[in-house]
Amino acid sequence: MEVCLALLSGYWDKNLNASASSRKISGTVIQSKRARIETATFAPLAKYTKYPHVFAIPQHVTEKILGEAVQDHGLSNVVFEDGHVLRARVVVGADGARSVVRESAKINRADPDGEPRDARSNILSQMIIADITLENPPPWPKDKVNLAVNGNAFLFIALPGQPYPQVSAQQTVYRIACGIPPSLGSPPPTMDAEYLQKLFDAWGPSSVMGPDTPRVTVKQPAWSSRFRTRSSIVDTFFARLPTGTDPNGKLLREGGPVVLIGDAAHVHPPIGGQGMNLGVRDAVRLAPVLAQYLRSTSLTGSPLNADVDEPMERWAEERRARGLTVIRMVKQLTALLAIPNETRWIMGIIPVNPAWIRDTFLGFMCKFTWWRARAAWQVSGLGNP
Repeated sequence: MEVCLALLSGYWDKNLNASASSRKISGTVIQSKRARIETATFAPLAKYTKYPHVFAIPQHVTEKILGEAVQDHGLSNVVFEDGHVLRARVVVGADGARSVVRESAKINRADPDGEPRDARSNILSQMIIADITLENPPPWPKDKVNLAVNGNAFLFIALPGQPYPQVSAQQTVYRIACGIPPSLGSPPPTMDAEYLQKLFDAWGPSSVMGPDTPRVTVKQPAWSSRFRTRSSIVDTFFARLPTGTDPNGKLLREGGPVVLIGDAAHVHPPIGGQGMNLGVRDAVRLAPVLAQYLRSTSLTGSPLNADVDEPMERWAEERRARGLTVIRMVKQLTALLAIPNETRWIMGIIPVNPAWIRDTFLGFMCKFTWWRARAAWQVSGLGNP
């Protein structure tokens, strides 16, 4: 699922039937053994944005909209044959987590807090995602992002429309995602119903709904994938290409300017749906700075000019700070969801269950609209543009 409302809305309204191909998500819900807790409500954000909701849009629909937008603007693909060299005044590395631009520029990236050491902080180090049909689906709201929390974070969303031709129109397709503990080994490249059923039984809706409810059964996997996650951020979002080293071995950066945005600059687990939106904000904030930079360099004619580089460096510092804010938030959310549902005894006489404490606290605080609006504000990115 992707969320990019400002970029997609115009072409969406013009070219597609929104009711059939998307769904407005009004909030997020934690489903635990003890409670159903609505943790975020987006409606109060209407005073700050035209889009007080999450727009759930399948990937293939997003690609269709963007493809039509490119055609409407008279743009086309650029194909380079072997040996062709394109010269540019600035290279913007938006080439993903395995960025060739970042590697070529020798820009380091690392987890700002160091590598995680305990298993609970690393529950999402490897994940699966799948689109499936179900027998006895849970009676959970289709306009919410549902998270079953039982020692893992099990995402459960009803997809809009009919995204797969092999699935009958009468069946709802559900998107699921969850962490796979390293103790279980790597998930298979292709996940069948039997494998996905084990995940459902361990951490899915059936694990939190109680013994008297019908077992949720996986009928048909329509698509599945596996991936690994980590948190990391680059040392800088703007640098010049290295041209050698000084006598002390330090890189000399006197080459052309390089900018990093999106996953090339920062990555983290998908909790909170922050990744793509943060990358889009990187680009939106870069646009006027880059335009000014190009105008300035055309006037000075100098490839090396500290005054000309300064606005880009300020942008880079701001974007790195924004990226760190998101990484901290994602880590906090992950830790919250990973709290174990197990009773411990203090001094042998006082029972303490960390999950019960979490659910009790959230259950009380989330009764207040301002608290749910605060959570929505945090994940919306409005306070971290």
